Amino acid sequence: MENIMVWIWLAVIIMSLLIEISTVQLVSIWFTLAGAISLGLSFIPNFVWWAQILVFAVLSGILFFTFRPLLLKWQEKHQTKDMNTNLDLIVGMYVRMIKQADFDNLGEAKIGDVIWSIKSKDGEVLQENEIVKIVAIEGNKLIAEKQVTLDK
Repeated sequence: MENIMVWIWLAVIIMSLLIEISTVQLVSIWFTLAGAISLGLSFIPNFVWWAQILVFAVLSGILFFTFRPLLLKWQEKHQTKDMNTNLDLIVGMYVRMIKQADFDNLGEAKIGDVIWSIKSKDGEVLQENEIVKIVAIEGNKLIAEKQVTLDK
């Protein structure tokens, strides 16, 4: 029975580790740690299988209810609230329209090597070759408004 417990604990460790990697929610990592300790106990001669399971269950509960809240608090405290993405850098940019946008049709503008769909903020026509300001992002469309130019 001891030899079978080694394989059972290895399966528990691998499964809980795979679940943790796929979810990243700090839920099953505790079972991985408790499984590793139980795996170590399975190598002790005459350490019965039910005691290994009991150690696993108690240790999993202690680790989960003690360390998970602490790690979540630490993570919340050290995580930047206003993490900007590269897309946030586009908002506020001035771009040249390469295809007209109007109320019914999306226009286009090229930013770097990417051609973006452009939608007018107020439904007004954005002419081809006109310079517009990107004011928002909605899904995969950029929202733009005409730029008012002052005559000198």
